[in-house]
Amino acid sequence: MFHFEGQADISKAIASDFTAKTGYRFLAGVDHRTYLIHPDGNYFINYSPGHTFDDFTYSKTGGFVQAAKSLFENKIEITATLRADKNDDFGVKLNPRVTLVYSPVTEHNFRFSYQSGYRFPSIFEGFSNVNSGGVKRIGGLRIASNGVFENAYIRTSIDAFQRAVINDFNSGMPTNAAIQKEKGLLVKNSYTYLKPEHINSLEAGYKALFFDGKLTADVDFYYNKYDNFIAQLEMNVPNTAVADSIPYALNDKNKQARYRVWTNSKSTVYNYGGSLGLSYRIWPKYVLAGNATFAKLDRKTQDDALEDGFNTPKWMTNVSFGGNHVVSNFGFNVLYKYQSSYYWQSFLVNGNVPGYGTLDAQVNYDFVKSKLNIKIGASNLTNRYYTSFLGGPSIGGFYYTTLTYDLL
Repeated sequence: MFHFEGQADISKAIASDFTAKTGYRFLAGVDHRTYLIHPDGNYFINYSPGHTFDDFTYSKTGGFVQAAKSLFENKIEITATLRADKNDDFGVKLNPRVTLVYSPVTEHNFRFSYQSGYRFPSIFEGFSNVNSGGVKRIGGLRIASNGVFENAYIRTSIDAFQRAVINDFNSGMPTNAAIQKEKGLLVKNSYTYLKPEHINSLEAGYKALFFDGKLTADVDFYYNKYDNFIAQLEMNVPNTAVADSIPYALNDKNKQARYRVWTNSKSTVYNYGGSLGLSYRIWPKYVLAGNATFAKLDRKTQDDALEDGFNTPKWMTNVSFGGNHVVSNFGFNVLYKYQSSYYWQSFLVNGNVPGYGTLDAQVNYDFVKSKLNIKIGASNLTNRYYTSFLGGPSIGGFYYTTLTYDLL
């Protein structure tokens, strides 16, 4: 991956005191990213005819302009941003954003934002080429899946069709007659090549200090609406284009090619959630803190056959207690983290990931005169093994010692 970016403060370029005099701040920036893919013949290939193992690139270029203005003695700040991005396979997409921060007093801050944006397909979503034996997983860009979408049938409909044929056969009906009877269950694929995913997002938040700054509270809520949500779909292509022969081919696993392809959802997809964080200073030396986040994916309609791969637990929480120099130069921190169970979907494996909780702890000592700090700690102190995603490793305890020396 090759990446560069730059940003300029236009306000200072106009005049060093421009913001002080007008209250406006202007920024502009650009960025570019190019991925250089080295095909291995399995995960990726070069789809250009005759160039299977030749390197190829996938690039994106973007830029933004931003204006900000403070109002009512800096109690309100409004920021507007317009971003434009161009991908190799798609035209220019505009991504606007507007934010407002209201601070009636220093201790209380309210924030609101709206943004609209596009997400281009990732390398794997666009160009993957994984042959797992029974199913071939391919990217959703036209160069990777040309011809598949036009000739495929939805896998779930094929499964229902085959089950119905078997049931009819077990009831005494000849196979050919059962195929003719049940062929109406087959659903021709109506999905097509990948398009950029689009999101409209609303966010609101509140951050405040209470009890002379001892208690800090931060609450946040977001609501996202997706169009063309990128997800995976299984579809099979029969080895014949003759209409009368297609049902017979789709009843025989040896006469069809099975694919898992990246495409876009036809449903309107919603993602919403929020978080709450609290931190309380107990006496001068101790801090008790905790936070909780909630996230959920939903659809306006449920007729999509896609695997959305949201792969996010509904609840993640943690609680910590600790302090620095609590006894002489000794400090400590104890942290408990919990993650709820959730359903995992990927191109390798689907299933439930069990919920788990872990305990982290550390103690540290400052050698003030020598500017040296020593820390001894553990992640997953109890060494209770857990899995954070299916197909991944089991994670046990991690124990460490660190030395930090301050050079200044």
